[in-house]
Amino acid sequence: MKVAVFLTWDYSLKTWNESGTIDRELTFFKKIEKDRNVLFSYFTYGKSSDIELASRYGLHEVNPIYSNKKYYKNKLLRLFSSFLLIFKFKNKFDGVDLIFQNQLLGCWVPILIKKIYKKPLIIRTGYDMLDFARQDKKPFYIIYLYKILTKFAVKNCDYFTVTSRTDLEKFKTDYPVYDHKFLLRPNWVEISELEKLHNRYNNKILVVGRLVKQKNFSYLISEFKNSKKYLEIDIVGNGPDIDELSAQAEKQNVKINLLGNFENKELLKLYQQYKFFISTSLFEGNPKSLLEAMGSGCVVIGSNINNHKEIISDGKNGYLFEIKDSHLIDKFNFVSQNDDVLSNISKEAHSFIKNTFSLNKSVESFYKDFEKTLSK
Repeated sequence: MKVAVFLTWDYSLKTWNESGTIDRELTFFKKIEKDRNVLFSYFTYGKSSDIELASRYGLHEVNPIYSNKKYYKNKLLRLFSSFLLIFKFKNKFDGVDLIFQNQLLGCWVPILIKKIYKKPLIIRTGYDMLDFARQDKKPFYIIYLYKILTKFAVKNCDYFTVTSRTDLEKFKTDYPVYDHKFLLRPNWVEISELEKLHNRYNNKILVVGRLVKQKNFSYLISEFKNSKKYLEIDIVGNGPDIDELSAQAEKQNVKINLLGNFENKELLKLYQQYKFFISTSLFEGNPKSLLEAMGSGCVVIGSNINNHKEIISDGKNGYLFEIKDSHLIDKFNFVSQNDDVLSNISKEAHSFIKNTFSLNKSVESFYKDFEKTLSK
């Protein structure tokens, strides 16, 4: 079986490499290749550097759109140039059995290829872009475009995968005519050996995520104001709010350490050094950082949003708090008192992630999706 994998529009292997996620992203595909005898051909929005990365990571075939063409600095021109994939690599599609689009953005290219070359298509989404745009209060025209794009994708694919039950129910409600197309395929995480909590930091909290309003780090800092003498908050990630958050922390007497981005392998080691992990997100998909923290045995404290509640059983494998009532600091002070209880929480979290979100489960599910799509 040969599968054409289309990266998210404007993404490349270089993008994955610079963000530290390339190992994680490719592990999934390489595992299917090894276990199920599938060949993947990658179509990226990169330059010739993607070919070098493909060689380094032992990939079968990579087709960067800008390998021999001009890369446009203007984003709108890059959008139009994405259609070049259809024609530039037309000789590559004859031997392909199935198309796999990684994320909604960019789906217009494989949909047109599906129409022209009569190939079945699976679209994988990590989160609901339309819902994120609404929650993020994006301009009306952006929300409208995402609405059109989502409907276009759902209508024209064979299957449409989502990562959370919340998203699954929402899509089935919004598009009842196509409810047979929606599949629940959660994110997977690598499970590490469980390190005992007493070997971890007592006076540090770990948080991971882009420094944007969605992650609600401003709330996190305000909840821990005047804690500088006895507590530090280590933040992994970068983003546009970095200066604003630094200034707020200084003003409110909170010690934050901005650690920047980590390669995924290094990040997995980092989780094991922390007893506590906090997520204050206002909305999420199926958050990988939360899954990885629990899979590493961290005691997680998460905001009481639906997508967190799918993962965290309050008082069993982690804790939930209500943002509106400003209960985070109270929750943290409460849960940090009893090491025996925390040890049980850590073990439950590790076991739950191992049994529910493993790489093997994800590979098995997606391979069955491939077979099911080809048999239609």
